[in-house]
Amino acid sequence: MTALTLLQETLDGVQPEIVVSVGTDLHLFNRLIDWVDDWLGSQEDRPTCLVQYGASRAPRNALGVSRMSRDELLDLYAGAKVVVVQGGPGSILDAREVGALPIAVPRWPENQEVVDGHQIAFTETMERHGEVVAIHSEDQLRWSLDAALENPDCFRKAPRISDPTNATAFLEAEIEKLINDPRNPQMLKKAWSMMRSRSSKANEGRGSRATNPVGKFVRTSIDNRGLQQP
Repeated sequence: MTALTLLQETLDGVQPEIVVSVGTDLHLFNRLIDWVDDWLGSQEDRPTCLVQYGASRAPRNALGVSRMSRDELLDLYAGAKVVVVQGGPGSILDAREVGALPIAVPRWPENQEVVDGHQIAFTETMERHGEVVAIHSEDQLRWSLDAALENPDCFRKAPRISDPTNATAFLEAEIEKLINDPRNPQMLKKAWSMMRSRSSKANEGRGSRATNPVGKFVRTSIDNRGLQQP
């Protein structure tokens, strides 16, 4: 059975009011599915919900599918009243691309849900720019889901269309902020130092043709957006 057939059979022609995606990371994100299941279980008039659960457990109180294509996911985001995603850059930017203001729940490294705190940092950055509703507790998620179903228009905004040039400049500035923030892990600074060092060696002798390592990384990430990203 193909993934497309599985999704079609799971939905049976229904457009879910709520779409939840945890991405395809091999780390489990059962915490988010538990929170969504518990909230759904408390609703007298339960809304329709689809959870893309990846490597995590399947939901009890919602429709579930382990994975789907990016195009299928974007179609579901576009038709949903509420979009809930993990705090990964790809997940957030996919939702924004189709005009959803996503409720974003970052994975916690201390729960072994992800290798480091990059999702927390990215979600907080995007919240400062009005691109997500950041969630750090189960109560926050419950309040946000209630508010989103009551006023779904407040959780939609103009699509954020990918612009490689502007995205590069924006992310370069934000990465610099993260690197220079003493609260962030030393491993982040070490990775940044290694990236710059390797880029400098690769660019020796190129003169004005030398490339910015962050810009190259960001442009490559944007070009590869056809895959679901963690």
